[in-house]
Amino acid sequence: MARTPLFRYLRRALDLARVANAAGRPTAEILDFERSAARWNRRDLLATSAVASAGLALGCGRFGGKQAAAPAPAGRETDDVVVVGAGIAGLTCAYRLMQAGVGVRLYEGQKRIGGRMWSLRGHFPEDLVCELGGELVDTGHETIHALCAEMGIELDDFEQDDPRVSRDLWYFGGRRVSDAEVVAAFRPIAAKMDEAWEGITGDYITYADPAGGAAIDRMTMAEWLREAGAEGWFYDLLDVGYTTEYGLDIAEQSPWNLLMLIDTNPDPFRIFGDSDERFHLRGGNDLLPTRLAEKLGERISTERRLVRVAGTPSGGYRLTFDKAGGSEEITAARVVLTLPFTLLREVELDLDLPAVKRKAIDELGYGTNAKLMVGFSERLWRTQGGSNGSVLSDLPFQLTWESTRLQPGKAGILVGYTGGRRGVEIGSGTPEQQSELLCRDLERVFPGIAALRIGEALFHWPTYPWMKGSYACYRPGQWTTICGAEGERVGNLHFAGEHTSLDFQGYMEGGAESGARAAREILVDLGLAAPEADEPADAAEPEAAAATFGRRDLLAALG
Repeated sequence: MARTPLFRYLRRALDLARVANAAGRPTAEILDFERSAARWNRRDLLATSAVASAGLALGCGRFGGKQAAAPAPAGRETDDVVVVGAGIAGLTCAYRLMQAGVGVRLYEGQKRIGGRMWSLRGHFPEDLVCELGGELVDTGHETIHALCAEMGIELDDFEQDDPRVSRDLWYFGGRRVSDAEVVAAFRPIAAKMDEAWEGITGDYITYADPAGGAAIDRMTMAEWLREAGAEGWFYDLLDVGYTTEYGLDIAEQSPWNLLMLIDTNPDPFRIFGDSDERFHLRGGNDLLPTRLAEKLGERISTERRLVRVAGTPSGGYRLTFDKAGGSEEITAARVVLTLPFTLLREVELDLDLPAVKRKAIDELGYGTNAKLMVGFSERLWRTQGGSNGSVLSDLPFQLTWESTRLQPGKAGILVGYTGGRRGVEIGSGTPEQQSELLCRDLERVFPGIAALRIGEALFHWPTYPWMKGSYACYRPGQWTTICGAEGERVGNLHFAGEHTSLDFQGYMEGGAESGARAAREILVDLGLAAPEADEPADAAEPEAAAATFGRRDLLAALG
């Protein structure tokens, strides 16, 4: 999966490089076959295979898409639950508990709700909408899709965009780099990535089971790439790609952030093309938290900043909030904390927490991504460049994509997405100054674009006081010492948020599915939901068959 549009292709390039290595065929032949096979695989396989009849959901994670129990009888109230944080995790958790008849209260530090789902309206002409925070929804993000269906929110499907402007661009060393060059450069690195996985003994690498991954985890990604032989423009491409995708410079990231690109059981859609058909909530992503908040109504209290959590003699919890004019203390039998750890580490936790939980709260890395939205009077990248606006580059803007795909009108918005040191630096100066710098560099890719600039907006997540970062990013050593501890409950203290999600960390889906997971933990405790049974062995057969088809049949066709 990917948080940014171009990163989807980076994963696809890796998959194609691995297939080329396994088949022992030239890169050009693999690319030709991939282009001819993609349409059949995407359309006909779904129509004819057992995958369709089984309702296979691509990208379903360990907790992804699990639904809460059916609502309890009206009026039924059980022990009160307090949820802290009204982002998508807290809202989803509180909503599912309310549906089940559980008494729940939701507290938010700031005045607005929605967390990192935050849409900008009325700033650019022609009623264009862009996202200050989370933007893209994957086909496998089942929790988000389910919530949108419940709330009556439509999604725009970017597969319906003009196919003539579907080109993702790589611009490194002062020139455009072709797809074939990227795949060819990936081949030796892909082989090293496969070698790294040979010593791993499990499907997950976590603090509880490092699975043989500790030695690599202690390295930096930059060190691992150099040892693997990455150099020149391709090293720079991976550097920028991972800096923007995860939010920290690669000298501050674990190599496992890179190595987790490998899917040990790739489905046919990843082999034959891009598996992540992107969606966006029509009208703005914050429609979802807004409608959830409307359902919760007076159960939500805003402008309550959590400053302390302590245990009570009865085994419950006492929470202290700062508010205008003083403080407020409440007690609860159960608590769900959805605050990002950048903020939770500032809360006094007078609790007996496991050492690994303390370590996770205190040390978990966070990216420094920032978003610069620039409006243009026309979408030159489409009319002249035949591009969808997605550009990855060693120029200072790092990464762009179009935020107004499928939105009507002549004007358009490009997002400049930065991370690492550049993500911090873009917060200096004014939005106008940063916009001028971006347009100056984009002139090399799309000549004439600077003259079309009509406005800008900048959101700097590293310095936003209610976040202090973009999303979780594992630093060296953290996969094997922290991963998995973030979401573990401690007694009746539960944790949710994208940072607690094993499968969707850093995504809106991670927030939503972890909120649903925390709600389910409570519902099981209260006897309002049955414990999850292990998935039947035959339930995975269609997916396994599809994965086998993808790799085996491709190699057979080439042979």
